[in-house]
Amino acid sequence: MRSSVIVRGDVLPQYAELASECGDPQRPTGLLWGVDLHACASRKEAKTEWRKAVAGIRAALDEFPSVRRVCVAGRRPDDSSRPLAPVKRVPGGLALQIHNDLERDRGRFVQTLVLDVTGCDQPDKLTDRLAETFDARSTGWSDLTLTWNDISDRGCEQAWEAQAL
Repeated sequence: MRSSVIVRGDVLPQYAELASECGDPQRPTGLLWGVDLHACASRKEAKTEWRKAVAGIRAALDEFPSVRRVCVAGRRPDDSSRPLAPVKRVPGGLALQIHNDLERDRGRFVQTLVLDVTGCDQPDKLTDRLAETFDARSTGWSDLTLTWNDISDRGCEQAWEAQAL
């Protein structure tokens, strides 16, 4: 995985070691984009960060047409007492929106995973899950939104299958 994935956006503590190991391949097949909302103090600020991330993903995919899988990893504030509704969860439909936009506007089929890594205290396991996702030869999903709890005991493919049932 490390040789064919580029890491952009915010480097989250949950996968900082992975980010340092990934090189910058000439023809990457995967893109890992981090969105750190940990310090967002308002609803507006969180929305702005998500919009910046989507714009950055589009630019990276224009630069690297070989990318076929995208994982957007988001980190929300850990403090559940903060009343930030859009920061308390990953925006619904974001994976589908990115996937559809790329297919419509750029004529490219790109599998899109939006993963909420808030609460992930096992970076090694997260690295394994990301490796499985990027290295899988073929999967049935086109857009997928998961949380760390969904994949902490199983891979993304199994979590997708459980959601599909």
